Amino acid sequence: MASYVFIVFTIIKMPSKGGLQKAFSTCTSHLTAISIFHGIILLLYCVPNANSSRLLVKVATVLYTVLVPMLNPLIYSLRNKDVKETVKRLISSKLHSHSI
Repeated sequence: MASYVFIVFTIIKMPSKGGLQKAFSTCTSHLTAISIFHGIILLLYCVPNANSSRLLVKVATVLYTVLVPMLNPLIYSLRNKDVKETVKRLISSKLHSHSI
């Protein structure tokens, strides 16, 4: 956690506004991926060791091994403006088609 705080302070000291935005964009993508990854690990650690929680452990394990690697390219590609616009258009077209 301390290293991330140090990185944020270093980014804030950057003189260039464009560089600042690009650096925060990269950090946000990385922190999103790391948060999902470590959040699932924390969930697995905190689940009690009982028969009733076996399904939760199985689902979390699948999320950990399958979902996280699948989401990484999506999370990092959202830094691209063209990808962001395409995702926004897809979501708004789906929302409009369901509301009609």
